[in-house]
Amino acid sequence: MTVVDQAPKPASVLRPRLAVTALFLANGTGIGLWAATIAPIKIEHGLTDLQLSLVLLAFAIGAILTMTMTGHIQARFGSARVAQIASLAYAVILPVPALMPNLWTLAGAILVFGACNGAMDVAMNGHGALVERLRGRPIMSSLHAAFSLGCLLGSLVGSGILALGLGPVATMGTAGLFALALVSAAASSLPVPATGPGEPAVGFAWPSRAALLVGSLAFLCMFAEGAVADWSGVYLVTAAGATTAAAVWGYSGFAIAMTVGRALGDTIVHSLGAARVVTIGASAAVVGLAFTLVLPRVDVAIVGYAFAGIGIANIIPVVFSAGGRTVRGHPGVGVAMAATCGYAGFLLSPPVIGVIANTFGLRIGLISLAVALLIVALAAPRVLGRPSLDTP
Repeated sequence: MTVVDQAPKPASVLRPRLAVTALFLANGTGIGLWAATIAPIKIEHGLTDLQLSLVLLAFAIGAILTMTMTGHIQARFGSARVAQIASLAYAVILPVPALMPNLWTLAGAILVFGACNGAMDVAMNGHGALVERLRGRPIMSSLHAAFSLGCLLGSLVGSGILALGLGPVATMGTAGLFALALVSAAASSLPVPATGPGEPAVGFAWPSRAALLVGSLAFLCMFAEGAVADWSGVYLVTAAGATTAAAVWGYSGFAIAMTVGRALGDTIVHSLGAARVVTIGASAAVVGLAFTLVLPRVDVAIVGYAFAGIGIANIIPVVFSAGGRTVRGHPGVGVAMAATCGYAGFLLSPPVIGVIANTFGLRIGLISLAVALLIVALAAPRVLGRPSLDTP
């Protein structure tokens, strides 16, 4: 009997699938509430753009450090156990940054927050990949849709809490309680059946020569996505005079569009092909960002960021899938290479935009996102246009 014959029926991994979906939802909700809290924290501590960029850099450093180690830990102890521990740590740390009294303690708390997020990110993606393999059908798009839905819920709840004047502590405290409830409920259902193929080792991988161009697209796209999450509200507060509660609606439009786009992503890619989806999507995102930069108003920003969200939504799934086809016979290696580049862009973009904003102004920093996405749109036909990469 072959390994495929021994694999469990799809129903046998239903509970692990629901459990790992809950982790993606919890992670996204925490990130959405954190995005809503960044502008109030900046105001509360009187931070300059440069100081805020250093704080956000601490998040990136913490995440990258744990991302490089979590895969190896998973390979030794199992993805379910590591996902349980990392998710609980993430839920517990969420309220801590809002409690810090000064810049240095804030940066330290956010360093730990980033570390917990990086560990949870790798752990839940690694366990999701295992559940997908055991189930025998794709589920990763739906998992990432759950993350986008969480970001949307977090931004909406954050806007409501801030509108009531309750501040960052109440916002991030809500994030911690919600995430803790979800991950605690999911923890016992994460382990998968013992039958079937063993767990894949998920670790840090630097892009090979064959995957470098695909990884570059992932880096540029997630560079833009990460910066929108962390700087969209700050831009509307400083450029449009929006309240901190109203400024969250720009990111809410982005998150709604991301969620809808990913829910429809499989059909769109099947109809248009990978290269066209990336070209059209990146172009739509450039148009959306242009709206917000030319007319910095909350109502325009909702539409503009929605354009950006719907455009970016399916680029990453397509690029990760194409990465898996760049290493013949070893799709997991190619996906890991593309993912490493992408997450590097996502984590490094907020502090990089902060440095640009401090030197040239935040508007110039956000223009750089449009330039990055324009490069993606122009490069996609050449990078993804080959039949081996354009066919999912």
